[in-house]
Amino acid sequence: MSEHPLRFSFSFAAIAACLFLLLLPAPALSQAEHVEVGHPVYHFLHRMQLRGVLPRFSRSMLPLERKEVTALLRELATAEATFTRAEHALRARFMDEFVAEADGTQDAVELFGTAFGDLPARTFSDREKFLHFWRSPDGESHFAAEFLASMEYRALFDPDGAANVTLAQMGGRFRGTLGGVLGFSLRATNGTAIGTRALAMRDQQLRRNFNFADLDKDFFDFSEAWLGATWSWGSAGIGREKRTMGSGISNQILLSTNAEPFDALQFSAHAGALRFHFIHGFLLSSMERLADGHPYYDSKYVAIHRAEADIARAVRLGVFESVIYSSREVDPSYLNPVNFYKSAEHAGGDRDNPMLGIDLATLFIPGWQLYGSWLIDDVDFSRLGEDWWGNKFLWQGGVMSASLLPNTDLTIEYTRIDPYVYTHRYGANQYAHDGNALGVELAPNSDEWYVGIRHWFGAELWLQLDWHHRRHGRNELAADGSVLVNHGADIHESLNYERDSETAPFLDGPRDNTDMFTATLRWEPWRNIIFQAAYRYRDLRSVLDGPRRDHFLSTGLFLEY
Repeated sequence: MSEHPLRFSFSFAAIAACLFLLLLPAPALSQAEHVEVGHPVYHFLHRMQLRGVLPRFSRSMLPLERKEVTALLRELATAEATFTRAEHALRARFMDEFVAEADGTQDAVELFGTAFGDLPARTFSDREKFLHFWRSPDGESHFAAEFLASMEYRALFDPDGAANVTLAQMGGRFRGTLGGVLGFSLRATNGTAIGTRALAMRDQQLRRNFNFADLDKDFFDFSEAWLGATWSWGSAGIGREKRTMGSGISNQILLSTNAEPFDALQFSAHAGALRFHFIHGFLLSSMERLADGHPYYDSKYVAIHRAEADIARAVRLGVFESVIYSSREVDPSYLNPVNFYKSAEHAGGDRDNPMLGIDLATLFIPGWQLYGSWLIDDVDFSRLGEDWWGNKFLWQGGVMSASLLPNTDLTIEYTRIDPYVYTHRYGANQYAHDGNALGVELAPNSDEWYVGIRHWFGAELWLQLDWHHRRHGRNELAADGSVLVNHGADIHESLNYERDSETAPFLDGPRDNTDMFTATLRWEPWRNIIFQAAYRYRDLRSVLDGPRRDHFLSTGLFLEY
């Protein structure tokens, strides 16, 4: 045994994993795979929660398991009499996609099981579409294979002239459940860009794609994969997927889509109105080049846990904590889902970057919701009320309405991120993954007012209008890009005690004021065939750069067959 320690440890882990799965309680439902965070069903469920007919839905920790979405859609049967025509159409579409699949009553189109002559009529229909779908007789196991393709045209008009690029992608999505316990999913696409490369690089996904950005190739590829087990009161798994955590709409303060997906271990549990979620993620630090030119990333990790509870059906209270650590092996203190990370960080030598906070949302006003979050990156209570740089807070609050206008969701939200939030004295411990903040996309020393309006014309068509008003106090830089005066305005620049003042007033520094208006139209005339168009107008007024206005337009066709 001592001659093969690696083989022994692997065998032990495999046996432990098998025993873990065998001892799981029997599931109440199948559909253990996750529903991607970008799926429109979440917008519909959120609307139903705002209207008071689906009080237990929470958008604060996504994605959900497919079985959870199915159960929530079933609950809406008791409120059908209060639905508008558009809401009836939306529920019917999602019932067919999720509930009918679970019940085995879905009349779907299968490309590999359809005669060639019948394909056009079946493709341009309102039926769910797959390359292939299989379901066991007892309904506890199933497998779905879907073809994914998109063609998107983007154009930018600014004072420097016009630029355009066409992005084409193709790939597949494979998902399923085995025995009602084990869920899996894989999404992989490969694409190319034709046109102005600089415009393509404005897309943060492409800017962080190693093939496209670092190797300067014309193609890019993306993949996400998940494997997990589910049972009646919780789930656990491992994989790379987009996740969001936070109560905000424009920005989520813990995890947002601002950063690319990362690999993580995950555990969730729920009991009644109490829900708990834990993630231990493996991040990318800043890339370095070795002497032979190969890329190198130092080890970097994030641990996050969040618990929320509905109190007297009036208020939803959430508490959360996170920690970034790097340049060492996985720390067992942060693998413990219920540990207090701040104390563990102190016990470990005060070398990591912990944060904690709370959020609240009302539940007792049908059609309306007030919500707010407070993130504490660091604090010295004896210096509250001062402009001391070490009191680093992020505030967010808003109001949402689903009843002010028919079939319309309205959001008004304010976010403020103090100087130096998300930064750390050890550069590798910034609250970032591959250079982008894990939380809000706003830079430190900024605030934003956001107004969002989503109108549902029906199941096939919706319109989203967004307005962002942002203010940002910038750092003062030398011609070579080095910092002259640090106003805490860059996630990659913490305080330098020899150079920087310990006083950091909010919005100090050369000011950028930005207004952005965006209109997005999504039309799905036939199931899984989606047309989307977006227009964005941006007005930037900068003390250093002067005024600048630009127009951005995108149109695209997206297939999920």
